[in-house]
Amino acid sequence: MEHKREIYSEVWGDRVILKELFRACLLGIFLTMLFYSLSKNIISKKEGLDAELVNGYALIFGVFGCLISGLISTKKFKPKRIVQEQYEIENIEDILKSAGISLEEEIKNLSEVDKDIIKELENLKLYALLSLIPKDSKNYKEEYKEIFEEMKNGN
Repeated sequence: MEHKREIYSEVWGDRVILKELFRACLLGIFLTMLFYSLSKNIISKKEGLDAELVNGYALIFGVFGCLISGLISTKKFKPKRIVQEQYEIENIEDILKSAGISLEEEIKNLSEVDKDIIKELENLKLYALLSLIPKDSKNYKEEYKEIFEEMKNGN
């Protein structure tokens, strides 16, 4: 059995299969217009309702149809990407540079940030960043440098 290779295209900075994107868009248009049209038809049969109110309610049902199409599309067209959270410990300066911040700015920011942010960095095991915190900072812990050295040495 031959495996069919899909062709990916870039849309808004993400890689997608155009055929699946097209199908999701068609589903969205179909369900949105179906819910809008059916609800407008049903609601307009009620006597005493203003035409603007009927259109407003129909619009709400159209949005509901759009949301349902989004849910269906997320179930039917699963993400194809594989996210790998991996970086070279030695390249922390390159990572910061690509983020548009200098090493000195990051050190200053890390020494002044809130404890919650430090806790988040600990949870993410970003000890390469945490080891940059200067000793005179309220956020400094000697263990950051120790853990970072162990990681660098492969332990």
